[in-house]
Amino acid sequence: MLLYLLRHAKTDQLSITGKDFDRKLLKKGVNQAAVLGKYFEEHQINPAHIYCSTAARTRQTISGIQKNHSFDQKVIFKDELYLCGKDVLLNFLWSEHHGEDVLIIGHNNGISDFAEYLIDDFVELKTGELIVIEFDAELWNETSQGTGTIVRRFRPVIVD
Repeated sequence: MLLYLLRHAKTDQLSITGKDFDRKLLKKGVNQAAVLGKYFEEHQINPAHIYCSTAARTRQTISGIQKNHSFDQKVIFKDELYLCGKDVLLNFLWSEHHGEDVLIIGHNNGISDFAEYLIDDFVELKTGELIVIEFDAELWNETSQGTGTIVRRFRPVIVD
């Protein structure tokens, strides 16, 4: 099984509303999302389940990816993925009663902490960074600390 973890692309530090939830991608972030889409297309990345935080920046990231890569299934937006921690992400993954590949698009520090737990090593995902973790398990609830192995890592390099 493969778990794709993606931190949203580069964002503005402030939003028009003053709310973190409403922060939007900078031009660099829009370009990162486009490059991610090309990467997904070139590597034929098409997880069976795609979950995305409902924040503006994560929505814009997946939208930018989809301009260059069409997924076979619908993206499901989840409020609980907004700025959540490792434990929420772990319980969310364990609630998946299948062994199909999953993509989660979220935020730091939770998404990096989650990856660290699963591989039992330090990980800090930068904006727009994708990490792919492989598990030798049949179902998601059979995963735990240190049971995953990084098989791929990619971050678009965008010159300002």
